[in-house]
Amino acid sequence: MAIGKEIVFDFPDNNCFGCSPTNERGLQLRFTQVSHSGVATRYTAPAHTCGAPGVVHGGVQAALLDEAIGFAMHAMHASNGELGADEAGWQNVATMEFDLRYRRPVPVGIEVGVRAEVIGAYGKDYYAVAEITGTDDEVLTSATAKWRRV
Repeated sequence: MAIGKEIVFDFPDNNCFGCSPTNERGLQLRFTQVSHSGVATRYTAPAHTCGAPGVVHGGVQAALLDEAIGFAMHAMHASNGELGADEAGWQNVATMEFDLRYRRPVPVGIEVGVRAEVIGAYGKDYYAVAEITGTDDEVLTSATAKWRRV
């Protein structure tokens, strides 16, 4: 996988809430690889994703960040030649721990940034960070996570 390459999981049986381009109720995320183990995208949340009026529901924010980390894991493994870029290769890691910090409201209807990076790997465990950023690049929500090869 190369920096600047868009990562899309568009295989026929993908119905993932986070990344399926055909799941009409999902987030339909696609990311661009921005470093060896980092990805980024832009996302505008529709009004039906709000919790408080005008604010993206916290669970949707968590899903955005968890999905971003999953794509960062895929980018890192593909860059290392450890996984193929096919539908089977990216499914052998799973979230084990997820710590979320809500800093500022994430608005619906306004494009925000979503990015993630794998920052360490120790045995079967991988550590990552992710952020949702506002129009001024201010961090609105951040996460740290531990994933494990299963």
